[in-house]
Amino acid sequence: MITRQRKTWSYGVAAAALLLATTGCSGTSADDSATSGTPTAEPSVTTSPPSTTESPSDGSQPTATDTAPGGTPTASDGAGDGAAPESTRCLTPDLAGSLAPIEGGGSAGHYEVAIVLTNTSGTDCVLQGWPGASFVGDGDGTQIGAAATLDRSSPHEPVTLAPGDAAHAVVLVSNAENYGDECRQTPADGLRVYPPGETRSLFVQDDELTLVGCASAEQELLEVGAFQPGE
Repeated sequence: MITRQRKTWSYGVAAAALLLATTGCSGTSADDSATSGTPTAEPSVTTSPPSTTESPSDGSQPTATDTAPGGTPTASDGAGDGAAPESTRCLTPDLAGSLAPIEGGGSAGHYEVAIVLTNTSGTDCVLQGWPGASFVGDGDGTQIGAAATLDRSSPHEPVTLAPGDAAHAVVLVSNAENYGDECRQTPADGLRVYPPGETRSLFVQDDELTLVGCASAEQELLEVGAFQPGE
């Protein structure tokens, strides 16, 4: 009897051990479920790239006109005003100049002379507008006094010069003695002239004319009109 009971107890213990072993193999722990289950999707993070355009610190917007354009120098007040396009304009090296008296021109205390420019090139060219002009002296082209002002009441249509043709601009000259001692009268050799639109000058004179300027730039003795056809 004792032997049989011991065998029965042994079988029961073995069965219980087998059951526990089977249960342990098929079970899962909390840690196992986190690693072996379906993974949780990571949250998506979107970042915007930094802007490559910076506004000025003062809030202003740049414009195309912020760059300073290049200007064309003028040789004297009003020189080249109303000038023809460069493609057709009469250029200084292609012109010959002279100074001619105008009989009966002017008024009390004034007289008139004409600046005459002749086309010496082999092609047509255009003069349009007013020349720059000033007295020069001392035998070396030194400017005397103020440059000429412009007579804007004169017509200034384009004047086309064929080779050998000429145009003239009338200069109203005030007598230097009108201005007394403040003028500081100075003999002039002739006029320095800038054709319209040009920064290169030429010298014009007439040996029969006696020209006197004012060394003081406060007295404006010359007023020039626009170029007209003919001498």
